[in-house]
Amino acid sequence: MSRLTSREIVFLRSLNDSDLKRLLSSYPKQEAATILAQLVNDNVKPDEREQQRRLMAKKRAAARDIQLELPAEPNRRRDCLLDPVTFLRTYFAETFSQPFTSDREAMLLSIIDAAKYGGDFAIAGPRGEGKTRIAMYGALYLMIAGLSPFPIIIGKSQTKAVNELKTIKERLQQSELLIADFPEVGIPFREVGGWSSRARMQTVSGTTTNLEIAADHLIFPTIAQEQLPIGWDSEMPSVANGQIMSSLGIDGPIRGTNYRDRRPTLAILDDIENKESAASAAIIESNENVIEKDIGGLGAGGRRVSRVMLCTTQNRQCIAYRYTDRKQKPSWNGVRFRKMVTPPAQMDLWQQYIELRVNRDGDEDPDAREAFRFYEANREQMDAGCEISNPYSYDTRTASDAKPIELSAIQAYYNRVADFGADAVATEDDNDPPKQEGPQGIGLTANLVTSRLSGLDRRQLPANTASVTAAIDLGKYQCHWVIAAWWKGAGGCIVDYGVAEVYGTDRSLDNEASEPQIYKTLLNWRDELLQKKLVDAAGVERRVDSVFVDAGTFTNAAYKFVRDVGNPFHASKGIGNYRERKKSTATTKAGDNMHAELLSAANLWLFELNTDYWKQWVHERFLAPTFDEENMLRKGSMSLFNLQGNRKHLSYAQHIVAEELVSEFKEGKGARNYWMVHNANNHWLDATYNAAAAARFTGIHLLSNQTTQKISATPIEAAKQRQKVQRKRHGNIRSRPGGWVKGVRH
Repeated sequence: MSRLTSREIVFLRSLNDSDLKRLLSSYPKQEAATILAQLVNDNVKPDEREQQRRLMAKKRAAARDIQLELPAEPNRRRDCLLDPVTFLRTYFAETFSQPFTSDREAMLLSIIDAAKYGGDFAIAGPRGEGKTRIAMYGALYLMIAGLSPFPIIIGKSQTKAVNELKTIKERLQQSELLIADFPEVGIPFREVGGWSSRARMQTVSGTTTNLEIAADHLIFPTIAQEQLPIGWDSEMPSVANGQIMSSLGIDGPIRGTNYRDRRPTLAILDDIENKESAASAAIIESNENVIEKDIGGLGAGGRRVSRVMLCTTQNRQCIAYRYTDRKQKPSWNGVRFRKMVTPPAQMDLWQQYIELRVNRDGDEDPDAREAFRFYEANREQMDAGCEISNPYSYDTRTASDAKPIELSAIQAYYNRVADFGADAVATEDDNDPPKQEGPQGIGLTANLVTSRLSGLDRRQLPANTASVTAAIDLGKYQCHWVIAAWWKGAGGCIVDYGVAEVYGTDRSLDNEASEPQIYKTLLNWRDELLQKKLVDAAGVERRVDSVFVDAGTFTNAAYKFVRDVGNPFHASKGIGNYRERKKSTATTKAGDNMHAELLSAANLWLFELNTDYWKQWVHERFLAPTFDEENMLRKGSMSLFNLQGNRKHLSYAQHIVAEELVSEFKEGKGARNYWMVHNANNHWLDATYNAAAAARFTGIHLLSNQTTQKISATPIEAAKQRQKVQRKRHGNIRSRPGGWVKGVRH
């Protein structure tokens, strides 16, 4: 046998005894003896590259192994662990530069009490008083003090939650005092820097720290007492015990939150509402369901997790008002704090101040300095008897006249009264929203509708569009139409809309006499509709799957048109006092807030729709934010295509909000819900809800496993989409996705 190479010798020496014995047994005895003799020869030198490999491995291991230091000020560390306010003001002085007011301290202490003793707490504080900072940094204190090993913070959106957690990570890396006093936590975070991937291989004394930094959670390092540096006080335990902080949006994946087989120990709800969600009964109900079931059930072993809600009221129906009302939610120990604790004695002077600020000359006195000078001259009288919760909340910057913009928090309060109105300040600053009298809607406005933009061009469909529908609302002089693209989960984009003019009608003709002209208009519109090029972001051209034609007023024209042109056009009619069909028969096909009725005399199926349900359905889709935290079109939202330049969809939006479902409460009679008509021009609303009902007919439902819709597709996804569509085709005919109606003529 030839002599072994150095590399072979190094390899064989790396084997354990059992593996080496097994390998040698495969050779003849003489060869095995020769190999063994060479292995025990001390003159064989290890391969230089192997030496280099081992050397580099040692260097990399040394680079991963971080060196801890002794706490700089052990006494300061102990004092801060005993007092959360001192902790925050010491280690995060820039964030908590002002003394804690009574409402801020109550918020912080409620978090501490919930962690220590359990229970639920709801505290409403004035707008702009730092609720988010108290929630995030309060959770950090709980972790370091050992009071709650896994707090979860839930905000109004996933995007905001991720940003807040990123701030906490940066402060852990940058707070010099915190790193100095808590080196077992601060140094591992600091050494990771901007590269979260470094955390995976980080070690202390050769043992992995298990530090983890992700977008929605942080996991503290785990450093045992024996890994601490020589000289560490044995009476001072390590606070690096693998604690977890998670930050999610109320719209995020809350249910079942679990990291490393551990469940949250405390939930902090941080200002989960905005004006839109607080005005929507549907969103309020949904959020309340999340609070009671998803968040309440986060605890380990089926136990309910303790919850703390920090909030500001928006109205008397919102989540914040409900949960701080001890009559509605007695177990939540609700408290509301006012910014204006006691109003000034001389309110007549403040009324003059407000009038001076409101009625100032926009050109001569844009910054209301005349009102400022009035307060400056009468400050002692105007402040008399007043108590405000946060005396530090005013703007001390210098104005154009070299004087401060504001002199006191009292002046700042009444500046808001002048600028935004007494009701707005009572609601957001004093958590005492005025009683809502008269009919109350869900808060959908024309401006909100125009803001719901998909980012897609006209007639461009989202990638993986599941269905394309259209609808037309018939009129004597004009017919309003829409085209909408839908994906699973009932997300929709209005990709085109317009008006088909009816020629040859005038006031001398009644509705019946106008129907021949309307029929001609429908034929022309059909030709235009079928010629429109609808292409999704994957480059796939689509046709309209289903079209509903409103047959409510101009019935004969609609029926004749549907009979003559056939699929995919169907007659539809909105029913005000709709009666749900429970079962399907030979002449009735039951659906969800809609059904198809066979009209033998007319020789067609008529789709009868629950008008109230579908109009409200459209309104609620426009209330939902367009995009989720991943910049994907949100499930259950509705949006509009982008117009060129600065144009807005104002006319369309005005039609959408022309009617509004309102609720009006009257003493002794209770609440009454009804549709309030703001404008007679509601035609695009009718067309849009018909298009939505047509989507339901093609199989689109609000509840779906598919939660989001991509705006664009990758080249591979585009190719797959084209192949998928081609497989569905037979010749030049594309198959229509199955819906809930079976046996209806197409």
